[in-house]
Amino acid sequence: MINFDVTILYQFVHFLILLFILNFILFKPVLKALDKRQNAIKGLTDGVERARQDTIDLERNYESTFVEKRRPIIGSRDAVVSEANKEAVHMIEKARNELSAELAKIKSEIELEGKKVYDALKSDVGKLSKEAAQKILKRSI
Repeated sequence: MINFDVTILYQFVHFLILLFILNFILFKPVLKALDKRQNAIKGLTDGVERARQDTIDLERNYESTFVEKRRPIIGSRDAVVSEANKEAVHMIEKARNELSAELAKIKSEIELEGKKVYDALKSDVGKLSKEAAQKILKRSI
């Protein structure tokens, strides 16, 4: 059986003294360090969250600014392309008209040359046929 004598009372007092000393020397500093660390981690986490939100806001702002600045450039590009297409169509039409006129001129020149050749051959047909007949018949006609 357990004897309750003065030693238990001494042990209890020593335990309370040890608990009191450990509370000041060990537990409070460790708890303060843990709280300080927890606050530092919370501050860093809040900073990271703010930075992430700022990054998202900056990205949205950049996208909207990019779209707004790009819109007039695209509009001017489309206008330039449209103008270039109109100019190309105009140049093609001009070239077609010039080629048509040139082709008509060449056709008329060819017809004129053909008539000249035809008239020259027509005038020489009688003479050539007489010469051919003389050579074939081997006598003068």
